Amino acid sequence: MQWEKILKDSVNDGTIKELHLRHVPVLKTCENWNDVKEIGSINHKTKYAHYNGILAKYGDRLFYIPEERVQALAPFRNWKIKKKIKVTEIGKK
Repeated sequence: MQWEKILKDSVNDGTIKELHLRHVPVLKTCENWNDVKEIGSINHKTKYAHYNGILAKYGDRLFYIPEERVQALAPFRNWKIKKKIKVTEIGKK
């Protein structure tokens, strides 16, 4: 999958392009939530979606986890979110 290769290293210096963010899959379930490594929180509104949650790595892939799922898992897992991810819009640097 070409997008998997692109998304693997799409978060650089606390920023991600909006184009890449649109292709980040949502992590709905996994075998062990303690294996999920948080990258940072994200709060960005696009024309058709509102991303409010965290970006995380599971294995070697990048995923988006909605805030509702983070809160639901909070009693079972301690989230260590220190960074805020900035989204660069299409056509802007």
